[in-house]
Amino acid sequence: MTLSPFYQDIREQYDAFLQQSARKFNPHDTLRIDLHCHDYNSDVPDELWGRLLRLPETWLKTEELVGALERAGTDLITITNHNNARSCWALQRENPRVLSGTEFTCHFPGDELSVHVLIYGFDREQERTLNDLRHDIYAFCAYAKHEDLPTVLPHPLFFYTHGREVDPEILERFALLFERFEALNGQRGYWQNLLTLRWIQSLTPERIDAWSRKHGINPYDYCRDPYRKSLTGGSDDHNGLFAGRCGTLLEVPNLKQRVEAGESLPALALEAIREGRTAPYGFVGEEEKLTTTFLDYFAQVVLNMEDPGLLRMLLHKGELKDKMLCLALSNLLQELRRHKYTLSFLETFHHALKGRKPSLLINLGVSREFKPTLKLIKQIARTQRKEPERFPEILREAIPQLHREISHTLFSRVHEQLSRIDHDSLSDMPVDELVRLLEVPTHFRALFSSERSNGSDMSQVNLGQLMDKLTFPALSAGVLAGAAFASTRVLYSNRGFLDRLAGQLGATRHPQRILWLTDTFVDRNGVSSALRDVLTQVQKHELPIDLLVCHPTLKSQPHLQVIRPLTAFHFNQLGEQTIHVPDLLEVQKLFERGGYDRIICSTELCMGPIALYLKQAYSVPAWFYMHTDWLEFLSRKTAIDHHAQDRIRRLIRAFYQQFDGTFVLNEDHREWLIGPDMALPEERVKLTAHWAGVASEVASLMPKPHNEAPILLYVGRLSEEKGVMDLQHVWDRVRSAHPGAQLWIAGSGPAEKKLRKALPDATFFGWVEQSQMPQIYQQADLLLLPSRFDTFGCVILEAMSSGLPTLAYNCKGPKSIIKHGRSGLLAEDTETMAQHAINYLSDPAYQGRLRVGALARCLDYSPKRILNDLLTDMGIDESVKWPKSEGVQPLNRLRKV
Repeated sequence: MTLSPFYQDIREQYDAFLQQSARKFNPHDTLRIDLHCHDYNSDVPDELWGRLLRLPETWLKTEELVGALERAGTDLITITNHNNARSCWALQRENPRVLSGTEFTCHFPGDELSVHVLIYGFDREQERTLNDLRHDIYAFCAYAKHEDLPTVLPHPLFFYTHGREVDPEILERFALLFERFEALNGQRGYWQNLLTLRWIQSLTPERIDAWSRKHGINPYDYCRDPYRKSLTGGSDDHNGLFAGRCGTLLEVPNLKQRVEAGESLPALALEAIREGRTAPYGFVGEEEKLTTTFLDYFAQVVLNMEDPGLLRMLLHKGELKDKMLCLALSNLLQELRRHKYTLSFLETFHHALKGRKPSLLINLGVSREFKPTLKLIKQIARTQRKEPERFPEILREAIPQLHREISHTLFSRVHEQLSRIDHDSLSDMPVDELVRLLEVPTHFRALFSSERSNGSDMSQVNLGQLMDKLTFPALSAGVLAGAAFASTRVLYSNRGFLDRLAGQLGATRHPQRILWLTDTFVDRNGVSSALRDVLTQVQKHELPIDLLVCHPTLKSQPHLQVIRPLTAFHFNQLGEQTIHVPDLLEVQKLFERGGYDRIICSTELCMGPIALYLKQAYSVPAWFYMHTDWLEFLSRKTAIDHHAQDRIRRLIRAFYQQFDGTFVLNEDHREWLIGPDMALPEERVKLTAHWAGVASEVASLMPKPHNEAPILLYVGRLSEEKGVMDLQHVWDRVRSAHPGAQLWIAGSGPAEKKLRKALPDATFFGWVEQSQMPQIYQQADLLLLPSRFDTFGCVILEAMSSGLPTLAYNCKGPKSIIKHGRSGLLAEDTETMAQHAINYLSDPAYQGRLRVGALARCLDYSPKRILNDLLTDMGIDESVKWPKSEGVQPLNRLRKV
């Protein structure tokens, strides 16, 4: 997998900083402490869902955390639980190396903004006062300064905003309130830690003085020395997995002599923190640290969760939406607890993360197909136990492998289970039956038991039986994906804030780069053809776009990312389409390491949900590019009734509404999307277009001599929804008026056999490669397009680029390109189409005019203009786009001429 220059650069910059920090102090005068870690006394989470479900942030016992800290080589201990120091007080009775510490949740008065503040060295009376004052951060920090209690602002770029955007100006207040900042947080990635470092380094005395005047805040009320900003580190560990592996180096001059003289380690540490003699140590986690933390947390939730109580949940503070989601999650977790294999796997994985190998019963009971999964779990446990320094590295490799192994088995069982729904195969199932199966019964228990609803819905698939069938490791595929999503969501939930800050700092700014997802790229259809043309232009002009496709044999190339599928599903109902299913974690890693910050998706089935997953996980904008009107497709190709059509429309509407914008290829489609049926916001639906991908070198604009037989041409997929059966009537009428005329057909598809029978005198070329089509266009006199389904019509532009006019129905895509009587011909019905063809072939002068008009119209569809407009609509800066030529109108203006 190729790493983006941005991804490589931020790693190199931050690793260089950590190496410099490690050499800052004399090792003989240095103490090591993890200033940010938690155990089970962090029992009241800040997150609403945690409070609704009555879940603590961790079940980690104090002695387990202390053991992890000691194994990591820390010299003294602090446990910074939320709003309490109970663990510190209990430890101090027996351990003289404990420094009291707490992570308080503090609030800005009159503002929906909360931050965490670490504080050390207080006694029990001071703890009570701090708890009283934490609802006013100014009073809290003033008291801490008065009592000489050092504070640290952890993860300065991550705080709680309660759903609203926060201006980076809040950081100016942080600079006035604090003199110590956590520059290394073990649960944050390279970009956030580096941004934090660069922001702290930008805090000059001049800026602090200016902000003091601006906000009317005297920094000396809160800081001993507001101009001295010191840096700390902490693991932010909640599970005991990485505790002590990130932390803070404390410089204590003459350390050995002072300890021998009887000074306590907590007192010496407190002095170093107060004086700013600190430096972070450790390593930055990538996705593996936080993903593992969430994975272990979820395992413990399933193992330990108790019923939160329905009335309690409904009467709790919070929005109804959150309560309903928590109710659904609670029911799902309770169902998981009913399945012994699921519980067994989660418990085994949880123990492996602690270094405990699977039990003998697990080893003996696992089937052969799951041996590779168990081997990976054993590897995790062995590494944690014997080579803890390699633990993050093994996790980075093992978790994706674990997900892939389990997913292979999962999809194998899914294929087996789906094949039993109709005792045949999924590919032959009628579309209306598939639509009905999308329904979920209101009686949830029917999904997990032998009970069945009266209708045809998802209760026909017994999820409880399916879980048992998959056995204990298979369900972890969803758990792994959920953990990966949750960890990334936490890291990037305030992405807009980070982007603005990076812009202000003028450094470490995330590049503007698009990942374009598609399920089809090498198939014989118009979408694949259009996307290959996009790739050609992107490669030629180095545009900030990469295409991503999942395919078993296709090779990656510049601007084309290819990943191998986990499995594939074949859909006869969708035009013999094969959908390859990618590994979700592999896509997620590619998005992260490729340095992308926005998404386009061209297909709905597999890559569509993945695009929405990435949008939510990374807090990036996502657009959908509509190539196909599926509602029209299904209504023409299937016999579904209006009730099924309405359900499909609602499903499609719900899907498209999740995107930040939609690109469409014609005005009719746009009006439908912003109309009452779909109700998409008008400003979020943008017109775009394709262009002629392959043009002939010399376009012949002269009509043929009278003695040459005229040639009518059809190019495209041979399927009935494309209107190909209309060709028979048109051809019969044309041949009666022009007996010597020929009909050429280039393409293949399911209706080919039927069409050959209806048109025995036509010449069938089969599928013709796009590069060879100009030769055929040059010989033809008129292109016939009898489809009422096409949203655009790339074939029209390809023909126009050869000076070949098109005769099409007056609908959707074709009418947005063809100007009737000037660059082509439009017909209302089959009879009119036939008459237009007859008249056209009878008038050589008319043919010449339309050939000139067709070539001129094709020039309006410039790839430079189209792609520049698309990049503009997606918010890409001018500096990374194609330069616009002077006098070239934007596409949207041309389309209305």
